[in-house]
Amino acid sequence: MKYRVSGESIVLILICLADMLSTLFFVLRGSAVEQNPIMAACLRQGPWVFVLVKLASFVPFVVAVEIYRKHNAAFARRICRTAIVLYVTTFTVLTVALNMF
Repeated sequence: MKYRVSGESIVLILICLADMLSTLFFVLRGSAVEQNPIMAACLRQGPWVFVLVKLASFVPFVVAVEIYRKHNAAFARRICRTAIVLYVTTFTVLTVALNMF
């Protein structure tokens, strides 16, 4: 039996990975600073600590959504879409706020 990951989960994974990789790229080359104090502390421990903590911040959610999707696909889709909107909104607002002021 093949299992297909939902489009919403794939989008959320891609957004989180893009955020993680872009943060590493810009912070490690000295053109940005990690604003999240928890993630900044992880980054000070090294890029691999940062990557592991970042993955731990979204992978369990995606796994839980995918497991729950078998029981209530509509709810799983809504909660994942909500997470996408919140993540993108938070990222956008914080990026604009930090670069405008």
